[in-house]
Amino acid sequence: MNTPNKITLSRFFFAIVMIIIYCLNFLPNASSFAPMLGTSGFNWIDLVCAIVFTVGAITDSIDGHLARKHHLVTNLGKFLDPLADKFLVDSALILLATKVDPNGKFYLFPAMVVLFVGRDLAMDGLRMIANSKGRVLAANIYGKIKTVLEMVAIPVIFLNGFPFNYCDFQGLGNFQYTYVITNCLAFIALAMSLISCFIYFKQNYDVLKEEGTKK
Repeated sequence: MNTPNKITLSRFFFAIVMIIIYCLNFLPNASSFAPMLGTSGFNWIDLVCAIVFTVGAITDSIDGHLARKHHLVTNLGKFLDPLADKFLVDSALILLATKVDPNGKFYLFPAMVVLFVGRDLAMDGLRMIANSKGRVLAANIYGKIKTVLEMVAIPVIFLNGFPFNYCDFQGLGNFQYTYVITNCLAFIALAMSLISCFIYFKQNYDVLKEEGTKK
């Protein structure tokens, strides 16, 4: 296994570490060993998860760059890369769907997570059918924007909207409407995600057609 593929595999490791650490929030009396860090609105668990996710996200650009630069692109890498990306991102989104502010407001609406994951499943299905017919689906600009927005939004949501949570909206105090900002970031990423998916299906709808059998 070459170096780019090893880096790709590391994203599975980062995702698993992130899941394990985040689940510490659900232990009894978690607030006693993971108190809020000052007035930041997040604890050390949130901070570590944000860092682990960010490092994992950075590896996505590193492995691709090395593979292309040193001509190390392999079928294994083509298979693992999108799988590792989705495992890291979708794991983070599912975890964040459990995150609420003191007023019970979701920092990331669960319905958005369902759409994010559903879109990825639909795209995986389309890619599998296209690959079986010898066609490779190239990434479009909307998909790339969606990926960048996800990589930015997820750490922000882990950190309870930092640095936006220091904004004082109409004198109502910090954190009052942080969930609005985090969901707006996620909504923009979701919009790009669904647009890119629609374009993929529109441009490649012919791969879904059944091929007639010759008598």
